[in-house]
Amino acid sequence: MLKKRVVFVLTSLIVVCTQAAKRPNIIFILSDDAGFEEFGIYDVKKGEKSNTPNIDKLGERGVAFAHCWGQAICGPSRAMLISGNYAVNNGAYDNKLAFLPGMKGRIGTNRENRPHFTRILKDAGYKVAVSGKWHNPGGYMVLQDAEALGLDAYCVWDASPEPFEERLGHKLVPDQDWEIAAISGEPKISRYWKPGIIQDDKVMPTTMADYGPDIFNGYVLDFIEANAEGEQPFLMYYTQVLPHGAHCPTPDLVAQGEPVTNESFKKGTEKGAKMFHAQVNYADKLVGKVVAKVEEMGIADNTIILYASDNGTTSSAKGKGVEYGVHVPFMVAGAGIKQRGMTTELMDFTDVLPTLADFAGATIPEKYNIDGSSLKPFLTGESETTKPAIYSFPGPTRLVRTKEFMLEAVCPLYDQPQGRFYKTNESWDGRGYENITHNPEFADERKKFDRLLQVHPTQLPDSWDDPLWKDESVRKGFKFYTNPKMKERHLQLPMAYRFYDPSF
Repeated sequence: MLKKRVVFVLTSLIVVCTQAAKRPNIIFILSDDAGFEEFGIYDVKKGEKSNTPNIDKLGERGVAFAHCWGQAICGPSRAMLISGNYAVNNGAYDNKLAFLPGMKGRIGTNRENRPHFTRILKDAGYKVAVSGKWHNPGGYMVLQDAEALGLDAYCVWDASPEPFEERLGHKLVPDQDWEIAAISGEPKISRYWKPGIIQDDKVMPTTMADYGPDIFNGYVLDFIEANAEGEQPFLMYYTQVLPHGAHCPTPDLVAQGEPVTNESFKKGTEKGAKMFHAQVNYADKLVGKVVAKVEEMGIADNTIILYASDNGTTSSAKGKGVEYGVHVPFMVAGAGIKQRGMTTELMDFTDVLPTLADFAGATIPEKYNIDGSSLKPFLTGESETTKPAIYSFPGPTRLVRTKEFMLEAVCPLYDQPQGRFYKTNESWDGRGYENITHNPEFADERKKFDRLLQVHPTQLPDSWDDPLWKDESVRKGFKFYTNPKMKERHLQLPMAYRFYDPSF
């Protein structure tokens, strides 16, 4: 009897170990400030040669989502991504507007109440690393909370000099090599040439010969190589700093004669447009290096690669309460992923956390609210559908989309409580959208969208006269969104992509 029991126990252990060994490595790559229209696979820029061939191949080999929404600006979009929550539950509406009912001070004061996918996968037995830009308002931060985030290793940039000064023991003095913030005009630590990087709690020495995107990519490649044959599956969250809003020369442009500089050239100028185009292309090349490393190490059959960008394109739709502000690329390829190519099934960033947890065999603690749902059944071919509606809450605005209809620019604070309502006619870039805002034929459909809005009701008041706006915690957002220029621009379509009627 004892002998049989020992055999049974050993057999069970073998089964458990085999199942654990089959859990895939996960590499999640996130670019910065490049909307879906910048990627050739979406074919928005008709007739142009693709600037992103490596990223396009991921979508062709696996799944590319025609409809993926994040938030309209980096911090809130990453909060949505990392927590699996919409802004109504994570508090991050905009970099300048954060609010949760009952909060005191910053929303980060109760960050332990929100999940982080790095911690969830760490608790499931994954080795976890981060490389690049973090920026999660209201959540744990890498340089202060690496252990709480479940990080085994990290290599990250920070715009503020304080973390560097704390570790170096002296003050830093801005010079001509620092970045200049686009809005404030103040100097900040560079992410490009002579980047400010902290790796595993130590400041990395850099010069103007060092290019931050290359360093972050090299860290990813080294991590993959070091862990390819490890007993643990790994999660690498690779958050690129390209292209973002600072348009300066890449190493490719430097090789063509451009001087090395962190000076930013506006995207609306010929030189700025050239640099932005080069930055997107360089980000694509770095993605290609990750794919090549996975193949070189012989782990392609047990690795999933996800690619996305965080929000609409800078100087175009970033920050806006329209679809181009929140519409982002999203592709998944690799182990067990069914080759579908472009799909019109819906997803948004709240789905990332439950999807990663599902692939990792991780349990999400019941104490956490999760707004998203796992995409694994669809990605692996077990299901042919995802979910019926996606949402976004950029600043004071609300958007909802189904496959057939899209509601954008719902903003009572800007006197647009009804927003703009469209029949999408199977389009994903706005071409062919039919403005049905006042068409009585679609009154019943519009009522359905009113009900959809109530599924995730915003926590923000619908009047600027509400006493809430006097609270210190939202005063910055009040000042930002009551600015006449913001009121004028926030609900406008980007000039280059006015493919549909923007009238209310």
